[in-house]
Amino acid sequence: MTRQLVTIVAAVLALSSNAYAQLSKEACVDAHSRGQDAREQGKLSLARKLFLTCAQSSCPAAVQGDCARFADDLTNLQPTIVFVARDASGNDLPATTVYVDGALVATSIDGKPHDIDPGNHVVKFSNGDSDEVITLVIGSGEKGRTVLAKFSAINPPSTPDAAQTVTSRPAKPAARKVQHPKGALALAVSGGIVAIGGGALAFYGRSQVPEACDLSTHQCAAPPGAPVFDDAASAANKVNIGLIAGGVGVAALAGGLVWYYAGAKTDKESPTQQSVAPWVNGNGAGVAVLGRF
Repeated sequence: MTRQLVTIVAAVLALSSNAYAQLSKEACVDAHSRGQDAREQGKLSLARKLFLTCAQSSCPAAVQGDCARFADDLTNLQPTIVFVARDASGNDLPATTVYVDGALVATSIDGKPHDIDPGNHVVKFSNGDSDEVITLVIGSGEKGRTVLAKFSAINPPSTPDAAQTVTSRPAKPAARKVQHPKGALALAVSGGIVAIGGGALAFYGRSQVPEACDLSTHQCAAPPGAPVFDDAASAANKVNIGLIAGGVGVAALAGGLVWYYAGAKTDKESPTQQSVAPWVNGNGAGVAVLGRF
């Protein structure tokens, strides 16, 4: 009876072993086929996992060889990205959750690369109540690409209070005082007046020359002793006096102006200086403000 029971158990185990081996072969072939489909669709992560499954030693040799080669090829083509999250001050935020295309990828950021398929992706970083969404395009074979999210609302840099802000103003330069010679301006004004008066006198004298006389030749077309000779002499004297006075006035005007500007001196005004010094005597103590003007 015991011998018959052992024989039955052994037969059942043998049948179960053959059935498992048959299912394993089917799983290998299925993984081989599905892996190729996923690779053609650009789903490199899924294809690589399937090829690693059918590359096991339990799979048929032909299937195992193909899957191992395909897995190696996809290792080189598989893009990877590295997640980085920082606050407004530039500090890292490791306690940040990351979603790629709506699927949870990481519950924290540790600096390790993550596999991702080529193409367009939407990456969402979540930290507390703040979310940052980044859209990116990943190329085939791109390794270690950094995806950075900056949370500007977390830990913003402090700004100085308006009441505590001190505005530095440049020191006002000392004023310059220009001193002109006192008599220069009077000389220039007097010279101008004399020049104008002399010119007017010369013009008036020229108008008083009789028509019968020529001032340039000092001759008159009249008989000797005629009154025109006296009139012409008087007019000539006025012209000469006016010309001399005008020349003196012009010289005085020019000299006064030259003296006024050439003799000017520039002095710097001494700025007001103040100092504070403590004082102590037998009657008490205090602070004295000393100034110099």
